[in-house]
Amino acid sequence: MRPGPRELAAGSLGALGRALERAATASTYLSAGLLRSDALARHTAENWRRFGLAQSEADVAEGLFGWERRFYARCMTPGERVLVVGCGSGRDLLALLHLGYRADGLEPVGACVELARARLAAAGLTAEVQAAEVTTATLTGAYDVVLFSWFCYSYLPGRARRLGVLRTVRGHLAPGGRVVVSYVLAAPGARTLPMRLARLAARLSRSDWRPEPGDVFLRRNDSGYIHYEHRFRPDEIELEMREAGLVVTCHERDGDGNLAARVAAP
Repeated sequence: MRPGPRELAAGSLGALGRALERAATASTYLSAGLLRSDALARHTAENWRRFGLAQSEADVAEGLFGWERRFYARCMTPGERVLVVGCGSGRDLLALLHLGYRADGLEPVGACVELARARLAAAGLTAEVQAAEVTTATLTGAYDVVLFSWFCYSYLPGRARRLGVLRTVRGHLAPGGRVVVSYVLAAPGARTLPMRLARLAARLSRSDWRPEPGDVFLRRNDSGYIHYEHRFRPDEIELEMREAGLVVTCHERDGDGNLAARVAAP
């Protein structure tokens, strides 16, 4: 039976939609490749500023997500000293304090830092929240756990930079201390053309960084800014841990990834 006019029109519009979606993706990756690293950092900071300020008091009061409670219970113990890297406006920081951890926060977006401090004061809780990048923060003493908050590790652009961050925090771990990470798990069969376009744009524009396999760029509808994340294969993130001098002790790959690692023996 031959398709009718409505079916033909629906099929044509569907094909047009897919073509427009591919064109939008290509445009986003080309745009990302043209950005210098400081411009990409500004896009990232603005996206997280908007996210942190939009997080409601009810969202914060919910505390840890189910997967966070379950995984943290496997590799952390209340009473331990914890540094929350990328603590945002305070959701997980406040939750850990309520659970009995001695937690401090680290957050590069100033507006989110101020909101986290205000929420701590309103709850009658005490914690240090620094407005700084993890590689430039002034960290005192040693931590039992350095916790990269919800997918925070995936939002660090560049393998060399991530290794530098891991080596920095490794130096602030107490004996027996751990690094705890959640990350975006790579889906099999990711398209390679957008990445080739991003790398070509970076090369032709002589940008000061290069997009890497596993990098994903999305243009946010609410802000127009580009969102960056790196999606890891499980073996890839384990290799990064090893190269930073860490040994993986626990690794979950259900849905997305959760990982804990300790300092490797000499």
